[in-house]
Amino acid sequence: MSKFMTTTLATAAALAALVTAAPMAAQAQVNGVTNCDAPGGRQQVGAAIGAVLGGLAGSRISSNERALGAVAGASAGAAAGSYIGCNQQRARASTAVSTGGDYRATSNLRIRSGPGTSYRQRGSLSAGQPFSVIGSQGEWVQISGGGWVNANYVTAN
Repeated sequence: MSKFMTTTLATAAALAALVTAAPMAAQAQVNGVTNCDAPGGRQQVGAAIGAVLGGLAGSRISSNERALGAVAGASAGAAAGSYIGCNQQRARASTAVSTGGDYRATSNLRIRSGPGTSYRQRGSLSAGQPFSVIGSQGEWVQISGGGWVNANYVTAN
C-alpha cells in the first residue's frame, strides 16, 4: 500500500473515530464529548485535537492493523482531549465571579429573568452601578435584587 493511501486511511479513520468516541468520553466525562457544564469551546477543540493526534499515533504504533490502531488511538485521544478541555472550562468559570460578593457593572446591562439572552428583560443596570451576587451559572450571575446579568460585564467592587 502506498504511503499516501496509508496516510489517507489513517486520517479518515481518525475522523471517523471522533464520531464514535462519544460513548468512551461519556464514561470519562459525565457530560460527553461536546457538552461540558461550563461555558467555552475548549472541550470540543480538545476532543478534535486529541482524536487527530491519537489517530496518527495509533496508526504509527500499530504495525499490522493500522486502521484499527488509528481508530483506537483516535477514540482514546478524543476522550482525553474532551476531559482536559472541560476541566479547563470549569477552571476558567470558577475564577470568573464568586458568589456572595459586591460587584459593579462595567457597562449598561440588561437584567434578564434567567441565565441567557433568550430570557425576557426585567430591568437594567447602569455602568458603575453596584450590586451583590447571590449565584452563578456559566457566564451568568444572579443578582440579589432578582434577575441575571452576563458576568463578562461585571467587576469586583
